[in-house]
Amino acid sequence: MLEQLELLLELQEIDTDLADLSRQGELLPIRIGEFKTEKARVRAALQEKELALDVAKKERQHREHELEDATARINDLKAKQLVIKTNEEYAALTHEIAFAGQGISDLEDGILTLLEDIDQLAADVEKAGAEKAEAERGIDESVSELQARLDELNDALAVKKDERLRIAMRIDASLLRRYEGIFRSKGDCALAPVVDGACSGCYKSLPPQTVIEVKRATRFTECDGCGRILYWRRETDVG
Repeated sequence: MLEQLELLLELQEIDTDLADLSRQGELLPIRIGEFKTEKARVRAALQEKELALDVAKKERQHREHELEDATARINDLKAKQLVIKTNEEYAALTHEIAFAGQGISDLEDGILTLLEDIDQLAADVEKAGAEKAEAERGIDESVSELQARLDELNDALAVKKDERLRIAMRIDASLLRRYEGIFRSKGDCALAPVVDGACSGCYKSLPPQTVIEVKRATRFTECDGCGRILYWRRETDVG
């Protein structure tokens, strides 16, 4: 029995390591995904500013074309003033020219405002581009480090699984099933040492006879509180 107990303790240590490695292995891809999401965010922020700049430039071109058309319209009206024959027609053209002139003034003001906006947007794009480049460098480095760590974990898991297989093959099949069932249900350990007359897994005090049986180690005894397999640490056996 002692040989089987030692094997079970080795197996439990490996299973604990496997559980810890698996937890780390589950968290690392999540962290990598978060970095990739952040990378997409900084790219989107730059693209948003680039789009705003492009829209402003197109709007400026549109208004400049309108300005050209309005200027040509005024020139046509002024040319007509030179050939009209009545005061009424002249007055009407003068009014139309003044109205068109106000439109030109509004267009020029709008174009000036757009030019200021374009300058600011261009500066924003340049700043966002620099921030994106810096952020991506840091993110790529972090992702590379995390991926390397993930690869190491996967290698460590493979080694531990191989160790587990070699030890599990030396344990009695029914005992192994019993151990694995308890380990799965408890999630931390299937074997618990007796400490100060109590199960160290659930801290329930044990009957003296149970403690004696555990110390004798002639058979495997389970805690009637939590179901873990009890064992006696030889170094705690005083006297």
